[in-house]
Amino acid sequence: MIKEMAFGVADRCHLVDVSKTSEWQNINRDTFVSLYDYDEYVREFVAKFKRMAGFDGLIYIPDEFILDVDGSNTEHARQSAIGLCILLKDLMIPYRIYFSGTGFHFGIPSTAFRWKPDRQLHLKVKAALKNAGIFQYADPAVTDKTRIIRLNNTLNSKSKLWKVLINEGMLNTSAKEIQEYAVGPKDDQPFDLECEPVFDVLTKQTKTTRVETVNFGRTPDPVNYPCIQTMTEGVTEGSRHQTALVVAAHFRWLYPELLVRQVMEWWRQMVDNNPNQPFTNKEMESIVENCYTGHGGSGYRYGCDNPIMDRHCKNTCKLYKAKKSQSVMNATAMDQVLMEFYSSDQRAINIGGLYGQNFPIYPGEVVILQAPPKSMKTMLLQNWVNSLKRRTYFMEMEMSPRQIWSRFVQIQQGWNEEQLIEHYKTMRNGIAKDFDWLIMDYSSCYPQELQKRISMLPEKPEIVVVDHMGLLRSKKQDNNMKVEEASQALMELAVQNNIIVFAVSEITKTAFHEGMNLASSKGSFRIAYNANKVLSLNPIKGFDGKIQQLHIKSEANREKETLNVKLWVNGVKIAGQETSAYEKANVR
Repeated sequence: MIKEMAFGVADRCHLVDVSKTSEWQNINRDTFVSLYDYDEYVREFVAKFKRMAGFDGLIYIPDEFILDVDGSNTEHARQSAIGLCILLKDLMIPYRIYFSGTGFHFGIPSTAFRWKPDRQLHLKVKAALKNAGIFQYADPAVTDKTRIIRLNNTLNSKSKLWKVLINEGMLNTSAKEIQEYAVGPKDDQPFDLECEPVFDVLTKQTKTTRVETVNFGRTPDPVNYPCIQTMTEGVTEGSRHQTALVVAAHFRWLYPELLVRQVMEWWRQMVDNNPNQPFTNKEMESIVENCYTGHGGSGYRYGCDNPIMDRHCKNTCKLYKAKKSQSVMNATAMDQVLMEFYSSDQRAINIGGLYGQNFPIYPGEVVILQAPPKSMKTMLLQNWVNSLKRRTYFMEMEMSPRQIWSRFVQIQQGWNEEQLIEHYKTMRNGIAKDFDWLIMDYSSCYPQELQKRISMLPEKPEIVVVDHMGLLRSKKQDNNMKVEEASQALMELAVQNNIIVFAVSEITKTAFHEGMNLASSKGSFRIAYNANKVLSLNPIKGFDGKIQQLHIKSEANREKETLNVKLWVNGVKIAGQETSAYEKANVR
């Protein structure tokens, strides 16, 4: 049998006998060898065409067939290599592991294949490996007909590390330790592994993989690790072991070991639905044990950059915005985000719908309500949240509990102040049951502490109201910096928790005298950039100096809808509608 040797992409077509490839080891330069073996016809082909591209002869599986495991870095490749180890053990295929200088190579015996020489052998091998789930971890491109792979004990010129044989235990160390081990060549060993055939490539194989999912009833909050939630519902055959490792590692840091083992055993029984490739209890016990004893006893811990977790990532997750990989997205990734957005249960609230208009606000958005002092902005927000009756966390830093509660009761019951006094003077109660959706907070905090307060609530709110931004605490002296810090924190709060945030902002003196626009909020113009929607509230007073109407107008919206209404003030109730002259002109 003959191998092709290469010393780079531009230096190929050096044909040598298979038995002599070892003579090219221990060379401190890039040295490659063909994945497949060839017969004497390859010499005729190269002599005629001076290339390997388009080779039309028979190809042969070598004694040691290489599976390539790569990743964006060595750590990613190491995680995939652990998964491939588990899968190969499940398939009862022996293997040797090499560190290639950046990723890993797995050498498996030719006896793992039931094969014969063929011009299209590489396609049949690729199909068989895919059906077995090998490409969940290995690179499918490294099965091509004329593919070359790095020769053992040769230098990777990019990483300045050598391809070396390693033992399986090194996979449970760090990527840094493996790299330190590969600073020079190591002793090679003859390949003498054998096994019963697992991959039948004598005939063309086709297989449809179907994910069986289980309906668990009511779903958990999609903000909290939706990747783990998806994996617990069902996985494709071939990825069961690696998925089990990720799920068990996640639970390992949250729950007692006994509970982790019980949950993972239940999960194993759920996905063990193929009698030809059983997922045994012993295998699951080994996976869970590795989650506690791996990394030298510190246990496995996988983050958002784990390939399995990333495959199931959703934009509803509270960690989604923080993922470094999200700074650059291709069209497929953006298409997936849009599909998830419209297929998920995005419960928008429609403020415009209260007044015969259309102004939806979606989870993850920040709405800034800018208004002058004493303009009933708090009362307007109370009317809105009372009409919506969604779970609301209302942070009020200007008014007392007595003032806020008396307003809410009057709005809900349609009472005036005399009726309110009469009710409570007789020590009657019972109205609180109509406000089980409301949580009030009357103490200020630093903007970054809002996340902690939200997470400590018994139920995550759908709406958060901050009245007002200027009263949030800050260690910054400059007012612009204070407001910028607050607006940034509110934006992150909305996105990471997938909730709607209303925040009240003061306006500048210029806006107070000349009218409001996008830049009217007091402080940094960053408020307008961080907000998804900016609403202006302009009070209209009567001859007696009292506010009779509130003019609500959208100054900015990242979506297409607008809001422009005048509302009548009747005590504490703000209702009715009157389309403004500007709006009428645009309707015609």
